Amino acid sequence: MKNILKKRFASLSLAVLLFAAIVSAAAAYSYNPFTDVSPYAWYYADVMNAVDSGLVNGKTGSTFCPDDYLTCAEAVKLASCLNQLWWTGTVTLSNGTPWYRPYVDYAWNAGILSEEYYWNGYATRGVFMEIFANALPYYALEEINSVPDGSIPDVSVYDPYADAIYYLYRAGVVQGSDDMHTCCPYNYIKRSEVAAILTRMTDPSTRLRFTTAWDYDPYEPEESVREPETPKYWIVVDFYDRDDLVVYTEATTLGMILYDNDVTLEDGEIPSVDLWDDWLAEDMTVTVDKYLYTTVQVRQIEPYTAEEIGVDTVPRGEINVLQDGIDGESILHYSVTYKNGVEIDRRLDWEEVIVGMVPARYEVGVGGTLVGNDGVTYSYSWKKICKATYYNLVGPTYSGSYTTTRTVATNLDYIPIGTRMYIKNDRYDFGYRVSEDTGHLDPWQVDIWMMDDDPNAPLMSVEGVVYDMEVYFLD
Repeated sequence: MKNILKKRFASLSLAVLLFAAIVSAAAAYSYNPFTDVSPYAWYYADVMNAVDSGLVNGKTGSTFCPDDYLTCAEAVKLASCLNQLWWTGTVTLSNGTPWYRPYVDYAWNAGILSEEYYWNGYATRGVFMEIFANALPYYALEEINSVPDGSIPDVSVYDPYADAIYYLYRAGVVQGSDDMHTCCPYNYIKRSEVAAILTRMTDPSTRLRFTTAWDYDPYEPEESVREPETPKYWIVVDFYDRDDLVVYTEATTLGMILYDNDVTLEDGEIPSVDLWDDWLAEDMTVTVDKYLYTTVQVRQIEPYTAEEIGVDTVPRGEINVLQDGIDGESILHYSVTYKNGVEIDRRLDWEEVIVGMVPARYEVGVGGTLVGNDGVTYSYSWKKICKATYYNLVGPTYSGSYTTTRTVATNLDYIPIGTRMYIKNDRYDFGYRVSEDTGHLDPWQVDIWMMDDDPNAPLMSVEGVVYDMEVYFLD
């Protein structure tokens, strides 16, 4: 049988071989390219042989990562390529979408698989043996070891994958992880262990010879040679918006629980433990929170602001509108996160301005004070630049009083009788005056009465009309 297997692999073209005839590590490599594979490691020769023959590759040119785990997808790819190579002498399989699907389909058609697995999850030792037990025909894996049923300490004949495990033990492809030949079927398989199994699958001369029969008594109850029953735990998977999942299981991962129960995480569902890296080995509840990521738009009104400017050109307390205010309007675009229906985060992405805010501007009359030429301080409500003229007719005024040095004639529609004023500019100072007379006057015109000997008369007679006279309307 050994010769048949060797002949089968040796006849393959070296250009297309996935696996080549195994030679010793010392002969295959004049040096060890991997910094993480010690020459003293138990798997050194297997890794060197497997890499040299094309069975596996390093993770990089200088690292093999012997303790990294293998995924189920990687396992079925190796098994499918090995099977195709055995039967056809070449490997034509290639990646698809997803990358592992062509290998899975081939494995089903070739009778390698008997169930679907979570292909992106790590393969346990039991799952790997189940797949590889069917990768070669039975006559390529002849029995060389005495391994009675029930003699593997942690694998009952009733356990999952028991047939495949006992089959590979008896063929010398695996022997367990300690002197008792313990299988550890639920541990994830490492790359170093895969290299060893591939080497023994392809080269019968490397297979292991041992027996588990010396401490096995077929007349004793099976329990006498088995370790205590594997403990089991109650695991509750608490979903936010769908029924909880409750299982009673051996130590496992959340990913395996969901896979075994045909449950798939929905978009936005995030469990409290890692799907594959966190080992569940006690009674516990795993919460699966539901996150919703969405956007919301909020219409915002920005009330206009008002700027008040105190001036003395508007009557005290009155307001002159310089610019009307306009409320601003914008749409705020937020990214919002909800956890189990409750908002937990809101972030402003951008602001869409619909109408820009326009501030209002007002002039507010505040009045003021001035010191007259008579030394008196006058308080005024406001002031205005007016057109000024003068007259010197003596006699009664419109108000019934007699003309005096305080008399001013005005347009009564604008400056009523009795309005108290202080009139001056940079050239004149007529002092305190009162509206007592009227005539055919322009709006806001002041016609100042004065005698010919008034100090302002000479200049006033020359100018005739003064257009820049400041009139202070007194409180």
